[in-house]
Amino acid sequence: MRLLLFDIDGTLITGDQAGRLAMGSALEHVFGTKGCLDTYSMGGKTDLGIVSDILIEAGLSQEDIDGKIAYFYKMMAEFARDIYPTRAIDACPGVQSLLVQLRDRDGVLLGLLTGNAQTTAPLKLAAAGIDPDQFVVAAFGSDNVDRNNLPAIALHRANAMMEEIITGENVAIIGDTPADVACARAGGATAIAVASGWHTADTLLKYQPDYLFADLSDTAAVLKVLLGN
Repeated sequence: MRLLLFDIDGTLITGDQAGRLAMGSALEHVFGTKGCLDTYSMGGKTDLGIVSDILIEAGLSQEDIDGKIAYFYKMMAEFARDIYPTRAIDACPGVQSLLVQLRDRDGVLLGLLTGNAQTTAPLKLAAAGIDPDQFVVAAFGSDNVDRNNLPAIALHRANAMMEEIITGENVAIIGDTPADVACARAGGATAIAVASGWHTADTLLKYQPDYLFADLSDTAAVLKVLLGN
Protein backbone atom coordinates (compact mmCIF):
# COMPACT_ATOMS: atom_id res chain seq x y z
CA MET A 1 0.00 0.00 0.00
CA ARG A 2 1.28 3.44 -0.97
CA LEU A 3 0.31 6.40 1.19
CA LEU A 4 0.40 9.67 -0.77
CA LEU A 5 0.26 12.80 1.38
CA PHE A 6 -0.37 16.05 -0.46
CA ASP A 7 0.23 19.55 0.79
CA ILE A 8 -2.59 21.96 -0.14
CA ASP A 9 -1.45 25.55 -0.76
CA GLY A 10 0.89 25.83 -3.72
CA THR A 11 0.70 22.08 -4.39
CA LEU A 12 -2.96 21.25 -4.96
CA ILE A 13 -4.35 24.80 -5.13
CA THR A 14 -3.51 28.46 -5.50
CA GLY A 15 -5.16 30.25 -2.59
CA ASP A 16 -5.23 33.96 -3.57
CA GLN A 17 -4.48 34.96 0.06
CA ALA A 18 -7.86 33.54 1.10
CA GLY A 19 -6.43 31.65 4.06
CA ARG A 20 -4.61 34.71 5.36
CA LEU A 21 -7.81 36.76 5.16
CA ALA A 22 -9.88 34.18 7.03
CA MET A 23 -7.18 33.79 9.67
CA GLY A 24 -6.91 37.55 10.14
CA SER A 25 -10.65 37.92 10.62
CA ALA A 26 -10.70 35.10 13.16
CA LEU A 27 -7.68 36.43 15.05
CA GLU A 28 -9.29 39.83 15.43
CA HIS A 29 -12.64 38.32 16.41
CA VAL A 30 -11.28 35.86 18.99
CA PHE A 31 -8.09 37.48 20.28
CA GLY A 32 -8.65 41.14 19.44
CA THR A 33 -5.58 41.44 17.23
CA LYS A 34 -4.07 39.96 14.09
CA GLY A 35 -0.63 41.15 15.08
CA CYS A 36 2.00 40.89 12.36
CA LEU A 37 -0.08 38.53 10.18
CA ASP A 38 0.06 40.79 7.11
CA THR A 39 3.86 40.43 6.88
CA TYR A 40 4.26 36.95 8.38
CA SER A 41 5.82 34.34 6.07
CA MET A 42 3.43 31.37 6.13
CA GLY A 43 5.15 29.01 3.70
CA GLY A 44 5.55 25.54 5.19
CA LYS A 45 4.21 26.56 8.61
CA THR A 46 1.27 25.08 10.50
CA ASP A 47 -1.75 27.19 11.40
CA LEU A 48 -1.10 26.40 15.06
CA GLY A 49 2.50 27.57 14.73
CA ILE A 50 1.51 30.71 12.86
CA VAL A 51 -1.13 31.69 15.41
CA SER A 52 1.21 31.00 18.32
CA ASP A 53 4.05 33.04 16.80
CA ILE A 54 1.84 36.00 16.00
CA LEU A 55 -0.03 36.15 19.28
CA ILE A 56 2.99 35.62 21.50
CA GLU A 57 4.74 38.46 19.66
CA ALA A 58 1.60 40.55 20.27
CA GLY A 59 1.92 39.94 24.00
CA LEU A 60 -0.49 37.08 24.66
CA SER A 61 0.52 34.10 26.77
CA GLN A 62 0.47 30.49 25.61
CA GLU A 63 -2.26 29.91 28.20
CA ASP A 64 -4.38 32.65 26.56
CA ILE A 65 -3.89 31.02 23.17
CA ASP A 66 -4.57 27.46 24.32
CA GLY A 67 -7.77 28.49 26.04
CA LYS A 68 -9.32 29.92 22.88
CA ILE A 69 -7.69 27.98 20.07
CA ALA A 70 -10.61 25.60 19.49
CA TYR A 71 -12.98 28.56 19.22
CA PHE A 72 -10.49 30.26 16.89
CA TYR A 73 -10.54 27.29 14.49
CA LYS A 74 -14.33 27.29 14.54
CA MET A 75 -14.51 31.01 13.74
CA MET A 76 -11.81 30.78 11.07
CA ALA A 77 -14.01 28.25 9.27
CA GLU A 78 -17.02 30.55 9.64
CA PHE A 79 -15.14 33.44 8.06
CA ALA A 80 -13.69 31.12 5.40
CA ARG A 81 -17.17 30.15 4.25
CA ASP A 82 -17.81 33.80 3.41
CA ILE A 83 -14.34 34.70 2.12
CA TYR A 84 -13.32 31.70 0.01
CA PRO A 85 -16.11 32.03 -2.59
CA THR A 86 -15.01 35.62 -3.25
CA ARG A 87 -11.39 34.72 -4.02
CA ALA A 88 -9.72 33.17 -7.07
CA ILE A 89 -8.97 29.75 -5.59
CA ASP A 90 -8.03 27.28 -8.32
CA ALA A 91 -6.50 23.85 -8.69
CA CYS A 92 -2.82 23.90 -9.65
CA PRO A 93 -1.86 22.61 -13.12
CA GLY A 94 -2.37 18.89 -13.58
CA VAL A 95 -3.94 18.30 -10.18
CA GLN A 96 -7.42 17.33 -11.30
CA SER A 97 -6.16 14.87 -13.92
CA LEU A 98 -3.70 13.34 -11.48
CA LEU A 99 -6.33 12.85 -8.78
CA VAL A 100 -8.66 11.14 -11.26
CA GLN A 101 -5.90 8.64 -11.98
CA LEU A 102 -5.18 8.03 -8.30
CA ARG A 103 -8.66 8.08 -6.79
CA ASP A 104 -9.72 4.50 -7.44
CA ARG A 105 -6.33 2.89 -7.95
CA ASP A 106 -5.70 -0.29 -5.99
CA GLY A 107 -2.89 -0.12 -3.48
CA VAL A 108 -3.04 3.68 -3.09
CA LEU A 109 -4.26 5.63 -0.08
CA LEU A 110 -4.79 9.33 -0.78
CA GLY A 111 -4.09 11.72 2.05
CA LEU A 112 -3.25 15.26 3.07
CA LEU A 113 -0.34 16.64 5.02
CA THR A 114 -1.07 20.33 5.35
CA GLY A 115 -0.43 23.34 7.49
CA ASN A 116 -4.10 24.22 7.20
CA ALA A 117 -6.37 23.60 10.17
CA GLN A 118 -8.78 20.69 10.04
CA THR A 119 -11.74 23.08 9.98
CA THR A 120 -10.61 25.02 6.91
CA ALA A 121 -8.66 22.56 4.76
CA PRO A 122 -11.79 20.90 3.28
CA LEU A 123 -13.34 24.30 2.56
CA LYS A 124 -10.27 25.46 0.66
CA LEU A 125 -10.14 22.30 -1.44
CA ALA A 126 -13.84 22.51 -2.24
CA ALA A 127 -13.46 26.14 -3.29
CA ALA A 128 -10.92 24.97 -5.89
CA GLY A 129 -13.28 22.28 -7.19
CA ILE A 130 -11.43 19.43 -5.47
CA ASP A 131 -13.48 16.89 -3.52
CA PRO A 132 -11.98 16.78 0.00
CA ASP A 133 -13.63 13.42 0.71
CA GLN A 134 -11.26 11.59 -1.62
CA PHE A 135 -8.46 12.18 0.90
CA VAL A 136 -9.13 9.48 3.46
CA VAL A 137 -6.15 10.19 5.73
CA ALA A 138 -4.87 13.56 6.90
CA ALA A 139 -2.58 15.37 9.29
CA PHE A 140 -3.47 19.02 9.73
CA GLY A 141 -1.82 22.20 10.90
CA SER A 142 -4.10 22.13 13.92
CA ASP A 143 -2.72 18.74 15.01
CA ASN A 144 0.75 19.90 15.98
CA VAL A 145 2.78 23.10 16.03
CA ASP A 146 5.73 21.40 14.28
CA ARG A 147 5.18 20.28 10.68
CA ASN A 148 7.89 17.64 11.11
CA ASN A 149 5.59 15.79 13.52
CA LEU A 150 2.75 15.54 11.00
CA PRO A 151 4.05 12.54 8.99
CA ALA A 152 3.96 10.34 12.09
CA ILE A 153 0.41 11.51 12.85
CA ALA A 154 -0.73 10.76 9.30
CA LEU A 155 0.98 7.35 9.31
CA HIS A 156 -0.59 6.44 12.66
CA ARG A 157 -4.05 7.32 11.32
CA ALA A 158 -3.46 5.40 8.11
CA ASN A 159 -2.33 2.28 9.94
CA ALA A 160 -5.36 2.45 12.22
CA MET A 161 -7.48 2.03 9.07
CA MET A 162 -5.51 -0.72 7.39
CA GLU A 163 -5.03 -4.43 7.95
CA GLU A 164 -1.44 -4.14 6.79
CA ILE A 165 1.20 -1.85 8.30
CA ILE A 166 2.44 1.01 6.14
CA THR A 167 6.00 2.16 6.80
CA GLY A 168 7.84 5.32 5.76
CA GLU A 169 9.38 3.68 2.72
CA ASN A 170 5.86 3.39 1.26
CA VAL A 171 4.93 7.00 1.98
CA ALA A 172 5.40 9.95 -0.37
CA ILE A 173 4.97 13.56 0.71
CA ILE A 174 4.25 16.03 -2.09
CA GLY A 175 4.73 19.72 -1.40
CA ASP A 176 5.96 23.04 -2.70
CA THR A 177 8.22 24.29 0.10
CA PRO A 178 11.53 23.36 1.72
CA ALA A 179 9.50 22.57 4.85
CA ASP A 180 7.67 19.82 2.93
CA VAL A 181 11.00 18.26 2.00
CA ALA A 182 12.17 18.52 5.60
CA CYS A 183 9.05 16.88 7.04
CA ALA A 184 9.33 14.05 4.50
CA ARG A 185 12.86 13.46 5.73
CA ALA A 186 11.64 13.56 9.35
CA GLY A 187 9.02 10.94 8.54
CA GLY A 188 11.32 8.66 6.55
CA ALA A 189 9.17 9.29 3.47
CA THR A 190 9.95 10.04 -0.17
CA ALA A 191 10.17 13.81 -0.70
CA ILE A 192 8.52 15.02 -3.91
CA ALA A 193 8.86 18.75 -4.47
CA VAL A 194 6.75 20.72 -6.91
CA ALA A 195 7.55 24.28 -7.98
CA SER A 196 3.95 25.40 -8.41
CA GLY A 197 3.95 27.52 -5.27
CA TRP A 198 6.14 30.34 -3.98
CA HIS A 199 9.49 28.57 -4.40
CA THR A 200 11.31 28.14 -7.69
CA ALA A 201 12.65 24.81 -8.87
CA ASP A 202 16.21 26.08 -8.32
CA THR A 203 15.42 26.95 -4.71
CA LEU A 204 13.76 23.61 -4.02
CA LEU A 205 16.64 21.74 -5.62
CA LYS A 206 18.97 23.08 -2.93
CA TYR A 207 17.04 21.07 -0.36
CA GLN A 208 17.66 17.83 -2.26
CA PRO A 209 14.18 16.36 -2.68
CA ASP A 210 14.06 12.83 -4.06
CA TYR A 211 12.11 14.13 -7.06
CA LEU A 212 11.32 17.59 -8.37
CA PHE A 213 8.60 18.68 -10.80
CA ALA A 214 7.79 22.11 -12.18
CA ASP A 215 4.13 21.23 -11.59
CA LEU A 216 1.93 18.12 -11.64
CA SER A 217 0.80 18.41 -15.25
CA ASP A 218 2.87 15.52 -16.67
CA THR A 219 0.49 12.90 -15.29
CA ALA A 220 2.38 9.86 -16.54
CA ALA A 221 5.73 11.01 -15.13
CA VAL A 222 4.22 12.01 -11.78
CA LEU A 223 2.31 8.72 -11.48
CA LYS A 224 5.47 6.74 -12.09
CA VAL A 225 7.19 8.49 -9.18
CA LEU A 226 4.20 8.44 -6.84
CA LEU A 227 3.59 4.75 -7.35
CA GLY A 228 7.25 3.85 -6.92
CA ASN A 229 7.54 2.32 -10.38
